[in-house]
Amino acid sequence: MDTVDAIRTRRSIRSYQERAVDRSLIEEVIRDAAQAPVTPLSEPQFFTVIEGARHVASCGDRAMEYARRNRPDRPGYDWTDRPGFSVFHGAPAVIVISAPAANSQSFGDCVRSGQNLLLSAHARGLGACWVGAPMLWLQEPGTKAEIGIPAEHHPYAAFAVGHPGEAPAARPCDLPRIIWIDGDGEP
Repeated sequence: MDTVDAIRTRRSIRSYQERAVDRSLIEEVIRDAAQAPVTPLSEPQFFTVIEGARHVASCGDRAMEYARRNRPDRPGYDWTDRPGFSVFHGAPAVIVISAPAANSQSFGDCVRSGQNLLLSAHARGLGACWVGAPMLWLQEPGTKAEIGIPAEHHPYAAFAVGHPGEAPAARPCDLPRIIWIDGDGEP
């Protein structure tokens, strides 16, 4: 699959087969994620992989409960009240990207790596979904210690990963609004 095909056919997968993902395949996806551009002098990102469908589901349940108890008083947390909502969508693996909290560029570095991760997973026949639901729980110091995220790091992105069960249909994407600025004064 070429890059343009991967970009245009990738979908957020929220249904996974029960089979595990080989560690070597996860390592290749992470290797590709780490190829994303980072700001000069950035410290390396840190990748945490949670494996095993039951373990991942348990982590999702804990993330849900934590969010219910600690959700901020702002929109965007209605998922905590949705019956049957699954934080990790039944995936057999989760990849969390974190980086030093003190580096003001870490968020952008992790986001760029996350996009590479999604495209690499898709190109390799896996499904992935960028999940925001577990972030409150992942940022909690006890959770970070439990799953091995260094105390000075902040988790910026999390992804459910597995073999897709079903993929949503492609939705048409028109060319967005573009503003052209020509410094030479030509239209």
